[in-house]
Amino acid sequence: MITINNRTGYSSSSCYPSPCILPGLAGGFVLEDHGDAGGGRSNAGPPLSLEEENEKLKAEIAFLQKKLQIVGSITRHDVLNQMTAIVGYNELLSMVIEDEKQKAFLERERYAVNKIRRQFQFAKDYQNIAAEPPRWQNLANAMNRVKELLDLQTIRFTTPPGTFVVYADPLFDKALLQVFDNSVCHAGGPTEIRITLQDDGSSARLIIEDDGAGIPAKEKERIFERGYGKGTGWGLFLAREVLAITGITISEDGEPGKGARFVITLPKGTYREGEGPDSSP
Repeated sequence: MITINNRTGYSSSSCYPSPCILPGLAGGFVLEDHGDAGGGRSNAGPPLSLEEENEKLKAEIAFLQKKLQIVGSITRHDVLNQMTAIVGYNELLSMVIEDEKQKAFLERERYAVNKIRRQFQFAKDYQNIAAEPPRWQNLANAMNRVKELLDLQTIRFTTPPGTFVVYADPLFDKALLQVFDNSVCHAGGPTEIRITLQDDGSSARLIIEDDGAGIPAKEKERIFERGYGKGTGWGLFLAREVLAITGITISEDGEPGKGARFVITLPKGTYREGEGPDSSP
């Protein structure tokens, strides 16, 4: 009998000589040998080798992941369709209701529906982390795509000179978007966002800072926790998870009252200078 991330199942071989890790999956799956003592079910045929057992389990896990993706996609699609109907009826009611108290209830309903939409979007993004292999991505192009999604008309945007590419999960744009969105929406009216890149040879630091209100000292680590903060509370948590796929880290070390300062640390081998197409190394 074996345990996969604390879930127990049976193996077609009687035992494992030692725990092992299934490669090729984010985080890996740990197999722990518990033996088949106590009258476990018998196995037909010759026992599989450890390598064969790993291949079998990898195929089963891939099949289950595909099922989860299909179920998640169908569920999101159907629920969002029904939510569209709710929004439509909400709008119709808002045109015929005149009582201010009842209108306030409709507003709360709209707020709840919008929050559910954002939660479904988070679930979709989180499910897609590591769904495809990392690739080299042009940093300037990624930042330009993010800028197009945000209202930056009143904010001066300064980017580093030169051309750099970063080896990251395909959701790298999403990670940057969450960091920039934090500055635009939650920084207390910043007028400037500055991006700089510092390379010391062993690693590089992509620094994103603004001149807004900053982040209180007691919240500097908590803002990366799931469910903490304004909105869904999952934006910076998602950013950290996406970046971690290739060993990239993110932290915040700005001075409260003088602006936020996010530091994205790129280990050696995850960045280089030059154009570089989006691809695997």
